[in-house]
Amino acid sequence: MQQIEFQTKDEKLNIRKTVSQYLYKWPWFIASILVFVTGAYIYLRYSVPQYQSKTTLKFDKKQNDLSSALADLDNLGIGLGNADELKSEAAVVNSRPILMQVVQNLNLNVEYYNSGEIKDSQLFGNAPITAKIVTYNKDNKKFVSSQYTVTGVKGDEFILKSEKKGSFKGKFNIPLQLDFGTVVLQRNPVLAFKSEYKIIFWNPIEKVKRLEKKIQVNLPDEKAMLMDISLIGSLPEKSEAILNEVTKQYNLDGQKDKNLQAENTQKFIDKRLEVITKDLSGVENQKEDFQNRNRIVDLQAQAELALQNTSENTKTLLLQQTQLDLLNSLTAEASKSNNQLMPSNLGLNPSLEQSISQYNQLLITRNKTLKQATNENPAVIEMNREIASLKDVIRDNIREQKETVQAGISQLQNQITTSNNVIEKVPGQSKVYRGIERQQNLKEQLFLFLLQKREENAINLSVDVPKAKIVNPAFTEDTPVSPKRGIILPGAFFLGLLIPFAIFYLLFGFDDKIYTRDDIKERSGLGVLVDIPSLKDKENHLVQKNDFSELAEAFRVLVSNLKFVLPVKDSAKVIMVTSSVKGEGKTLVSVNLALTLANKNGRALLIGSDIRNPQIQRYDSEPTKRKGLTEYLYDDSVDVDDLIHTSTTNPACDVIYAGTIPPNPQELLSNGRYQKLISEMSSQYAYIIIDSAPLMLVSDTLSIADAADATLYVVRSGISRNILVDFANDQVKESKLTNVSFIINDVSKRAGGYGYNYSYGYGYGQNDKKSWWKKMFKS
Repeated sequence: MQQIEFQTKDEKLNIRKTVSQYLYKWPWFIASILVFVTGAYIYLRYSVPQYQSKTTLKFDKKQNDLSSALADLDNLGIGLGNADELKSEAAVVNSRPILMQVVQNLNLNVEYYNSGEIKDSQLFGNAPITAKIVTYNKDNKKFVSSQYTVTGVKGDEFILKSEKKGSFKGKFNIPLQLDFGTVVLQRNPVLAFKSEYKIIFWNPIEKVKRLEKKIQVNLPDEKAMLMDISLIGSLPEKSEAILNEVTKQYNLDGQKDKNLQAENTQKFIDKRLEVITKDLSGVENQKEDFQNRNRIVDLQAQAELALQNTSENTKTLLLQQTQLDLLNSLTAEASKSNNQLMPSNLGLNPSLEQSISQYNQLLITRNKTLKQATNENPAVIEMNREIASLKDVIRDNIREQKETVQAGISQLQNQITTSNNVIEKVPGQSKVYRGIERQQNLKEQLFLFLLQKREENAINLSVDVPKAKIVNPAFTEDTPVSPKRGIILPGAFFLGLLIPFAIFYLLFGFDDKIYTRDDIKERSGLGVLVDIPSLKDKENHLVQKNDFSELAEAFRVLVSNLKFVLPVKDSAKVIMVTSSVKGEGKTLVSVNLALTLANKNGRALLIGSDIRNPQIQRYDSEPTKRKGLTEYLYDDSVDVDDLIHTSTTNPACDVIYAGTIPPNPQELLSNGRYQKLISEMSSQYAYIIIDSAPLMLVSDTLSIADAADATLYVVRSGISRNILVDFANDQVKESKLTNVSFIINDVSKRAGGYGYNYSYGYGYGQNDKKSWWKKMFKS
């Protein structure tokens, strides 16, 4: 029993095989690369380069005092508060109102093209004609774009062509009614007019939508308050003009917002000033009324004066009371009847002091006189009378002085009482007065603050400060952003490699066909005797006498290898040729093997045992209708000699055809007559070749398999699938076939293998001259 040894894959050989599979398809890779590179070159040749234009804006950062209740008035709309506001400004730059103003100012809703043979080139700023849309029709929302061709310019007249409306005449500087509205075309006399120009009129909203998508706003550094605005277009001068106009309109829009904010601030300040003025006037009236009612000019000064008066009056009162006490004492002295000296120099009234002094002087003089005279002395009497008179005067002066002092004391006490009343009222009046002054000061400060802000706002309104500083005016990069030659050409090259690689990868991945003996060795331990080369229809499919073709060399190799497979015996060696399915070349191998084995030293017999679908007759140049194997199997009277037919190709080779197709092939092949035929012919031939039926389709072959010494299992390169090798392995495992070896048929030269290019080294092969094109794409 033949054992199958399944071999593990050799990774190195598998890599070589995989690489060789792709190398074998190299013409397709070359063709794909040429197609893609050529397409890329054509694309680069006729595509319109796209350039990136950019401008940079810088914003000032607003310094707000967040603790102030009027922080918003402090900056009056100048600068940005933080990075979040910068992000919101990025949306404002690309807003539709600003872009609409850009479209209108630059007349972007009208595009001009110079007609070319392959592509049209766009014009901007240097077109010999200009057009402007004056009005739109009522159904402007439905209008997207409309294309016209200007040609036939003669003087002030021109011809306008349209695919939908046809052609009609018009004049420069005269309104012309079109399908979407009214336009006016103008001639630029400086530039020469060529044969024709294309004009595309757009709906401004559509152009705004396109600009909205094309203009990109980036914030490279939010802390630095920078903003990059970029635009990609085919005309750098147009892109730069658009970016410059965008920044201009953005600053104008910011100035309008600032002015609007300033105007609103002005109105707010004026209204507040009116309210504050009324409030301030009311507070001042209240203060005036309070002062009038309380007779207050300066409350603090009046309070201090009252304190000062009270102190001074108290001191004066003490002096007056001291004088009153002296006067009272002096009155007591003056009331005494004895003539004594009275005190003087007491700081009293000068007249009283003078009278007392005269009295004392006179009294001293009298007392001196009495020392020398008596009381009856006329001089003494006269002096007594004068002393009495002076004493009366002194008493009168004391009385008058007392009255004066008492009146002064009473007045001082009234003044002190009045001052104390004033001082007692000061705390309450001060509290009310401070409240009134506090309100007055608050209103005055707010009034002055609003007056100051109104002046600042007026100054800010009159000064045009741009919202953003243009750091870099619009400029265009020298290198186009698309198409990128450095990427497209290598990309096309690699794509040319990748696409066929991907296709072949899928094909190879799903391909389960057998191509070389390596494919069989990966799935089976059975040997492969030979690779039969692929033949064209015009080539001879039979091995001829003295034939040194690749086909003949292959079968000579097969015969040589059979010596190691066939057993050594005296009778004929029986070789059965079979396959899994129809079309794998089983009959071709059987016929040519018989022709190769047959020679003058040993004849060969070919038996057509595929009685369901006989094919041997196709290889006989002179087929003869005679009895065959079928007649022998069901008719015992048929003589074997009547079945044998000598081949016209090789006289040493005999053939027994299959005969008539029977209705019961299985029964005929299993009735024992077939084994009898083989036994009978074994003594007459050196080799018996059996062309049997496919194993997978019918079971006829298994009925005669025991008669074979060796079984040749034919698979066809590029046709047979791996499952057929598995099927053959199963047949061997189940002992239904013995001594089995594979033969690979129809192997392409480029597939490689054991029998690669048999003509190489012998010099007998056909030297067909073929064109390089056929050699390159030969499979």
